[in-house]
Amino acid sequence: MKGWSTTATKTTSKENAVAVENLVKRLVDEVVLVGNVKASPTTNDYNCMLESWARSGEGTFAAERCEQILTQMQTEYETGNSPQIQPDLGSFKIVLQAWKHAGGKSLSSFRAQRVLDWMNSLYNKGKNDLALPDQMCYDTVLQSWARNSHEQAPIYAELLLSKMETLSQTEYISLVQPRTLSYNAVLGAWGCASLSLLSSPSSFSSKPSTTSWQRSCDILNFMEKSYFVEGNKRLEPDRVSYSLVLKTLARHKDDARAAPKADNILKSIEKNVKSGDLSWKPETLLFNTVMGCWARSQRKGAYKKTRSILDRQLNYYSSLNGKTGSENCRPDVYGFTTVLSSCATESGDRTEKLKAFNVAVSTYKELIKNSVEYGSPNHVTYGTMLKCVTKLLPHNSKERQRWAKEILGEAVKNGCVGDMVLIRLREIGSPKDYHHLMQGYNKGTLPEDWSRNVKERNDYRRKVSGKRAEV
Repeated sequence: MKGWSTTATKTTSKENAVAVENLVKRLVDEVVLVGNVKASPTTNDYNCMLESWARSGEGTFAAERCEQILTQMQTEYETGNSPQIQPDLGSFKIVLQAWKHAGGKSLSSFRAQRVLDWMNSLYNKGKNDLALPDQMCYDTVLQSWARNSHEQAPIYAELLLSKMETLSQTEYISLVQPRTLSYNAVLGAWGCASLSLLSSPSSFSSKPSTTSWQRSCDILNFMEKSYFVEGNKRLEPDRVSYSLVLKTLARHKDDARAAPKADNILKSIEKNVKSGDLSWKPETLLFNTVMGCWARSQRKGAYKKTRSILDRQLNYYSSLNGKTGSENCRPDVYGFTTVLSSCATESGDRTEKLKAFNVAVSTYKELIKNSVEYGSPNHVTYGTMLKCVTKLLPHNSKERQRWAKEILGEAVKNGCVGDMVLIRLREIGSPKDYHHLMQGYNKGTLPEDWSRNVKERNDYRRKVSGKRAEV
């Protein structure tokens, strides 16, 4: 029975669940019909049945069946008919996990929450002394809310986390103390929240917070205070904590406060790492995310902020001098390309645009010079640099043609002439200029060697999503 319930073979997992359930039914029939008391199924037998359904891959149906079985176990135990199948903590955990992985959109989290509330009720009413939820039970439900697309999911997650903090002050302190993982689940929930204004009060700040990024920052501030000021080691903000908050800030590109806030958070990380107050080092992802915040903000002068972050990253990476962890914060092509993107969106006057172009040129050349260390420019890098030419240089400037020719030459040499490069080349000048730059070729007749290293657009987006770069 145990073997069937824990098999990793998905193609027969539903059949395994049915087989285990039939075995348990045979044991029950042996007791009821034959009177063989020794055949009475135990809690372990029922847990095997629960596990087999939870692992069956049948989504909501499997979770429903798990909850039905658990309810039956509790009823049989309460009535005294089958005291040997008292649901234990493991029984409830299996059902919570089943709902967490059910994939039933908003339904699954509400059902998981209901099971958790039922556990507390059973224990408090003296109906099951093994039903008291522990930290893992709460974390499972929190993670379920974090995956939920329901507009109220972050609020429910935050309320549950607040309840954990309250309970941790009671006699159950060792059981339900929330940890960094618990807080990260709620940060993840806010990261997926609607960008619209909020009306519910924050559980972690006395000040009103009307946006999801503010609620994320409230939670992060609470974690930082608990760890840095109060010395609570279980709430040290980790890379995931900061990454989730910065990702949430990056979504609010139309909020003028978002980019400066992200930058301040990154600076505080750098400061705490330097002073030794954090046990980990900032990684490339964090720097790229904040650069992306500035690039997306489209604020005048944002390119200066973006470039300054890259400079800080370069200096920090250089200071590590190959020490442990240095590889994790190595500047990469996505960060450099983000600076180019930020320059290209500069909306200031002609003088400011020329300054932005000069920053773009120096960044572009620096990447080419250090391509072995930071990665070679890709088709998006070249396309973004051409965008800088079209957006920042005057239309009547001869520099447009010169730079277009130079950038295209590099792209051709490295096999990086993709759609973005071709689109930006058309914006350089007249159709005649485009024909001249392309040496008479067009998209349909492009030499294969010119685009040999161009990756599919979807592949690039997936990689950028991992790096949180703005391109």
